[in-house]
Amino acid sequence: MDISAKGYIDQLTARGEISFTTQKMRDSTGVTTKAVERVIYRLRKKGEIANLAKGYYLILTPEFRKLGCLPPDYFIDDLMQHWQQNYYVGLLSAALYFGAAHQQPQIFQVVTDQYRRVLTCGGVKIEFITKKNLSDIPVTQLKTHAGFMNVSAPETTMMDLCLFLRRSGGLSHVATILDELAEAVEPSALKKLIEKNNETTWMQRLGYILDQLGHQDLANILHEQLKNQKTNIVSLVPYYSMRGVERDAKWRIAINAVMESDIHDTD
Repeated sequence: MDISAKGYIDQLTARGEISFTTQKMRDSTGVTTKAVERVIYRLRKKGEIANLAKGYYLILTPEFRKLGCLPPDYFIDDLMQHWQQNYYVGLLSAALYFGAAHQQPQIFQVVTDQYRRVLTCGGVKIEFITKKNLSDIPVTQLKTHAGFMNVSAPETTMMDLCLFLRRSGGLSHVATILDELAEAVEPSALKKLIEKNNETTWMQRLGYILDQLGHQDLANILHEQLKNQKTNIVSLVPYYSMRGVERDAKWRIAINAVMESDIHDTD
């Protein structure tokens, strides 16, 4: 019975599949639950599979056994389908795919519409950022080694970096990324985004940063939208106090931090 279950894993590997569930293994092989558990125990002990979620396992080919996991872009789409959750790769991880990150982020960041804790698999760590209404968020599908995955479009990535500033490495890091990311954003795409996601806080923050960095074409699009909306004073960095700091009248921003980009001098 155990040989049949092990043979099932070998067949999946030969077809280029990266994962399996205990339920599918039982259904495909007809082996008992105890036999499946014995095979899984042995394969985990040998480092040939990794348990990513309850009843869900990754098949580790030899080159990834030292890592103890597959790279996240191999399996994230498969995992989210297993969980039946909407998602997209976002923030610093998305910026990397558009050439706007200077180094590989230590944590793979995924935006989803349901709360999930940080997931650790061997040397891989995945952070889930909860956000409602993902249906109106522009994403792009990027080809991966194992299929495709959803990645936030450049303009969406800009928005999220300003919404989740702390998780994006802080103001100066975000400014550096936005400086590079701006080159990948089409003005028409930014217009479409703000038509459906017109909460003013992120637009004020993004507009101010882009203005300071000299990306007037994109900043003007945001300013035109904001002129027609009621806005409050917004802190440049949401987790710092804005008491007694200078205000920018154009963007109604409380400048409560010094912004520096590694690319542009913003003085």
